[in-house]
Amino acid sequence: MHEEERAELLAVAERTAAGASTAVIVYGEPGIGKTTLLNGVPATIRIGGIEAEAALPYAALDRLLRLARIEALPHVLRDLVTRPEEDPYLVGLAIVTLLSGLAPVTVVIDDAHRLDRQSTEALLFAARRLDADGIAMIFAAEHGCDAPGLRALAVDRSARAAGLLDGIELNPQVKVRLLQEADGNPLALLEFARALTAEQRLGQVLPVSVLPASNAVLARFGHRLATAVPYESRLLLTLAAAERDGDLATVMSAAAALGLSERDLAGAEGALRVSGIRLAFRHPLERSAAYYLVPLTDRLRVHRVLAEMSADPIRRLGHLTAATLTPDEQVAAELEDLARRADPALAACMLDHAAQISPVPAERTRRSSEAARNLLRSDDYERALPRLAGRASVRDALLAGDEQAALALATNQIDQLRERGTLGELPGILGLLAQAQIAAGQYGEARAALDEAAEIAGATGGSEPSAELLAEIAAIQGDASGQPGLLALGRGRYEEALPHLQAAWRARPEAMTVAADLVEAAVRAGRPELAAEPLDRLTAWARAGGRPWAQAVALRARALVSPAEEAGELLARAVHLHEGAGRPFERARTALLFGQWLRRAGRKADSRQPLQLAAEQFARLGATPWAERARGELRAAGAPAMTAVSPDEDPLGGLTPQERRIVRLAAAGVSNREIAAQLFLSTRTVEYHLYRAYPKLGVNSRQDLRRKISRRSS
Repeated sequence: MHEEERAELLAVAERTAAGASTAVIVYGEPGIGKTTLLNGVPATIRIGGIEAEAALPYAALDRLLRLARIEALPHVLRDLVTRPEEDPYLVGLAIVTLLSGLAPVTVVIDDAHRLDRQSTEALLFAARRLDADGIAMIFAAEHGCDAPGLRALAVDRSARAAGLLDGIELNPQVKVRLLQEADGNPLALLEFARALTAEQRLGQVLPVSVLPASNAVLARFGHRLATAVPYESRLLLTLAAAERDGDLATVMSAAAALGLSERDLAGAEGALRVSGIRLAFRHPLERSAAYYLVPLTDRLRVHRVLAEMSADPIRRLGHLTAATLTPDEQVAAELEDLARRADPALAACMLDHAAQISPVPAERTRRSSEAARNLLRSDDYERALPRLAGRASVRDALLAGDEQAALALATNQIDQLRERGTLGELPGILGLLAQAQIAAGQYGEARAALDEAAEIAGATGGSEPSAELLAEIAAIQGDASGQPGLLALGRGRYEEALPHLQAAWRARPEAMTVAADLVEAAVRAGRPELAAEPLDRLTAWARAGGRPWAQAVALRARALVSPAEEAGELLARAVHLHEGAGRPFERARTALLFGQWLRRAGRKADSRQPLQLAAEQFARLGATPWAERARGELRAAGAPAMTAVSPDEDPLGGLTPQERRIVRLAAAGVSNREIAAQLFLSTRTVEYHLYRAYPKLGVNSRQDLRRKISRRSS
């Protein structure tokens, strides 16, 4: 089968020996024989893509370099290819230099569609720059793996086996693994898919070491193994099954540690094929049987030994994880460290598993919370938001869109920190409090919190909250120092706002109010195609979270891309959802847009009420450019000039940051002595600050002070 393609690849290898260079990619559906085709090519270096490592930068290139004598590289280039943060194109040039030094050399890269992105870019970059160096690079991949500039060979065959998975809900990477490990065998493919749990099929937990099958099928193939392999050699089969790469050297090193020998390998030949330095099972279901039909204690022992023998840190950790059934902080910490370098979906699985084996409750909670945040980053809102909403964490409450919970949690934590005198932790939590206050439209209080955070950070040497928070307030209120995207949006300069909001969205894809801003700017600037992705994600996030204000903002954004009649219905629903849902700035923006729609639909009288609401709310918030737009719409709707509405005043606005802190504590009923202890001041200093603050506030007693502050809070 595929004799013409095989002859052509052998000719490539022959020309390479004569000093020519070639880069070719073989395309074909899963299970049609690409690997068999490539195995017939004499190769100097042979690697294959591994689905479980596709999210880990440069994982494939690392395996190639281990086989390519990386020590042959000049020092500068060696450093280049071993630093994963480097540009993949620079790494590609280093690969060309390395292979030139090994020429004539044939590099076979199987399952290239499963390589990590960075390795793919670097290897394809190198392949396109081959000259008369005696280098051949032969890739094999499924259709859809783009390799511009490379000669393509197509190995055509019906993908009938893959069709068996139709109707089974599978994570794309899980599906790829099933197709890979079933090796085109329909029975194996269906068994693997059916034996996985729902969470495993959806990729919501760490992948199993070996794909399972039903008990009946395992028994059937276990019987075949028992017939073909002597009893004393069967533990070696378990080793080979657990070592997913089929690396002969690793298997034999682990076998020796378990008291097995080459004679056991010879005894296992009834189930295994030895091809160069690789081991492979003759049937995919025999691999499952070799693994699952031995006692659990043997499987754990095999994974521990493989962890000791593995030179690859990723493989080592995989075996350690498989061997860990009880709480183990070291393994949990290693999983957490690896999660920092993985894509968000895989990182969430790693962190969830790390949380499960964390012996300390606080660490278990922290890792579980970080897993939920990674789910949010991977757009898995259905699982992320309920978990975030259930956490006693200010950050998680903000991510879930619940600023009221965030306010309560932050205030409580700040009080506790003050009581304990742990000032060093205050700037961080004050920054989070300011985020919640901005969401709640409490801009004066947010500025005060940020001022205090900056002062404490300066005194303690800590980190100040992001300057973006003050810039957000400034942009809303029309100050030129504000965030340029939001500032331009408020002034109606949509083309100017668009690139800034795109950059902000890329930097903070979990910030869904930025998504709404980007949708508005893109549509108003005549670039509706740029609104599609943020709109879809905003809609999914709002639906999963169930918060009325978020659903209202999503409807407002959807109205911008909808036909006129449908847009009006969406905006009317959004206005209704905003009632009593907080987020005054967003509510005013929705009212403004609805009023604009009504006026343009010829319903001027109906438009005045939402426009009046918007104008007044913007004025209270001090959002000057937005208020001016709303008043302009009111005039166009024929409304009389509205009475000026002053911005809501912060009763503490005229106080210094230190006076604000002392006054807030005094209003909360804290005695002067307790205030002094919390703020590390003398009692006399506290009395002095209160003496200066009372006249500024127009109060004479703590009772007056409490009433003034409570009126503002209500």
